[in-house]
Amino acid sequence: MTTEETGSRTRKTAQAAVLEYEGDDAAMLAVEGEDAGAIPLSGAARRKRESRRKLMAAARKLFVERGYHETRPQDISREAGVGHGTFYLHFEDKLDCFLAFTEEAADELHVFVETHHAVAGSLEEGIHELLTAIFEYSDENPGVLAAALTDVSVLSTGDTGRKMPVDRWAEVWAELLDKWKEAGEAAPDLDARLAGYLIVGAIKQGGAYGFRRKLDRARMIDGMTHIFVRALKK
Repeated sequence: MTTEETGSRTRKTAQAAVLEYEGDDAAMLAVEGEDAGAIPLSGAARRKRESRRKLMAAARKLFVERGYHETRPQDISREAGVGHGTFYLHFEDKLDCFLAFTEEAADELHVFVETHHAVAGSLEEGIHELLTAIFEYSDENPGVLAAALTDVSVLSTGDTGRKMPVDRWAEVWAELLDKWKEAGEAAPDLDARLAGYLIVGAIKQGGAYGFRRKLDRARMIDGMTHIFVRALKK
């Protein structure tokens, strides 16, 4: 049995430490999204928040550099500079940590997408702006999208109950395509949901191809926009 497989046992041994933090969870949650100076955190709550921040940063680095399968919980703990038991105070197992990483990436990308989509009008402008947002995010966060788009079905046979980035981004495209259909710009018989998944897959593979071939970014975005518009217009 591997160390990774003993995660549930390790988590049980950490329960005493969990109890130490339980009383501070409400205080920590109370300041989420608020001015840091509004409600002072207790020492334990600050330590817990800081340890999670370190673990998330370490997980992000290792999932990008090594991939999911080559990253172990103990590697993340070591990279974060915290005890291995601390990992199980925040995550059930490696998959839980990976899903937290993908949710963080999806939230970050959403900010880029919203900013660019706000200035888009037509179908062509919208696609071009969304592609620009995605590639700008990728430039600022190298390797993150490729790692986050790992298919969770190959990692777990059960239903995680959580939405993966590919699903979130495909739904964003589907919603926009439905609006463009209503506006008469996209084909009326277009399956928006299917098209959303196809676009996400094309962006992932096309982006990887462009990176390997060192293609000019602006020309690549223009080319992908042209292909998508030709495929989606009525």
